[in-house]
Amino acid sequence: MPDGNASEHGDEIVSIDLGVSRRNLMKQMSAVGIAGGLSALAGCGGLRSDSQTPTESADGESGDGSGGQSDGGGGSDSLPTALRVPLVPPPTADSMDLANPTHEEREMVFVTHVVDEFMTGIIVGMNDALNNVGWSGEFIGPSSHDPAQQIETLNTTISRLNNGEDAIATSILNKDQYTGPIQNAIDNDIPVASFNTSVYSGQYSEMMDTFGTVIPYVGQKFVEAGVAVGQTGYERATEKVDGEIVALPTTSAPDHPALSARAEGIRMALEAQDNVTVLDTLNVSGDLSQAINRVDTKYSSTPDINLILGTALQGAIAGGRLVENNSLQDEMTVGGFDLPGPTLDGIEKGTIDFTAGQDPYSQGSMPVNMMWNYMERGVPMKDFNTGISVIDESNLDFARRRSGSWGDLQSWQDNNY
Repeated sequence: MPDGNASEHGDEIVSIDLGVSRRNLMKQMSAVGIAGGLSALAGCGGLRSDSQTPTESADGESGDGSGGQSDGGGGSDSLPTALRVPLVPPPTADSMDLANPTHEEREMVFVTHVVDEFMTGIIVGMNDALNNVGWSGEFIGPSSHDPAQQIETLNTTISRLNNGEDAIATSILNKDQYTGPIQNAIDNDIPVASFNTSVYSGQYSEMMDTFGTVIPYVGQKFVEAGVAVGQTGYERATEKVDGEIVALPTTSAPDHPALSARAEGIRMALEAQDNVTVLDTLNVSGDLSQAINRVDTKYSSTPDINLILGTALQGAIAGGRLVENNSLQDEMTVGGFDLPGPTLDGIEKGTIDFTAGQDPYSQGSMPVNMMWNYMERGVPMKDFNTGISVIDESNLDFARRRSGSWGDLQSWQDNNY
């Protein structure tokens, strides 16, 4: 089984082949300075153009990449919107014989905007699914958040794949840069799925007009996830505070489509409460040390803050550090997203109240399974909402045992696939 090799894709690109061992993965990540690191934007890093402002559809779902069907038809805002799934024949349609099926070994490449600690869960999900369907694959992306480099890698990958046989999954952070490569892949009979982040998800009419098909999205509905975190944060804060709640939302990338949508959802949930003042969203940056400093500085100037909610891991970790250093456990509530070690440690110590998972494993496995169904059986691919799981002291042990073992699972995959 080949090991991951970053060099053949360029000095700034990390490539993780199917089944790469944890030891070799850590060597690669160490070489580019991200092994166990928290300075890279975990979960999803990207750019959000001003034109990608989230909009609410008739059924209340977001149309900015959060997984809703915002323009699937219907002339009245009072009508519900269906999940429309166009029956577009796959590139394999002419050779498909369901009376005597033969399953070709195909390659499916995941091209992401960053390879960081969070992505390990996606990688192991991809590995399991590729092994189950008998395909080969690769997980490729820049070692630090760089959409331009992702686009370059996407174009290179499309040019080397076999037309009509292989497939691609990619995160889609904006329309200006990504539409061209996606259209190129489709024009060359290379079907495309999206994972983790997609600004096209829910834009049915636009995708049909642009691509002639729907690019399925596997990931979280970000506005709704933000609302859930905002509601959870409010409930936990009211257990500690009798009076006014002063909330500080944080982001590690203000122009990131997923994080901006989460921040909007958090704000919606909190502003719906009569006893909450919501401050401007604080950009803590993707660097953890800067995040800690910026949260400390904000609290020094606004000491009545008693609720800190992050849209990514940095905000919760920085808030937890503030609580720990100032013994604020009984008066400050802290929550956020994702399950890095420092966040889980904070929950165990009581300095962080909760965090929200987004199921990275399914973000890796479901695109492969849907693509197999499409290529081998002609079943249209469709959105899959990975949802939100709240992790706190009640389920911390299992969350730590599972998410902390993604690297061990990856090593097992290398030895057994």
